[in-house]
Amino acid sequence: MTWSRRRPKTTPTVAVDLGVARRAAEAVNRGDVDEADRIVNATTDPQAHAFAAFRFIDVED
Repeated sequence: MTWSRRRPKTTPTVAVDLGVARRAAEAVNRGDVDEADRIVNATTDPQAHAFAAFRFIDVED
């Protein structure tokens, strides 16, 4: 019987290009979600870039 713990596997950290996130957010703000989709899908990690784009999307009250 061993008492060692399993160490969680580390996932590589992706550097998000905030310029790409801003461009995607600007496309969303213009209403061009297809363009925003193309922008983030051209990156190595579309999910991380799309998530970062939320920071720059304008919200109307």
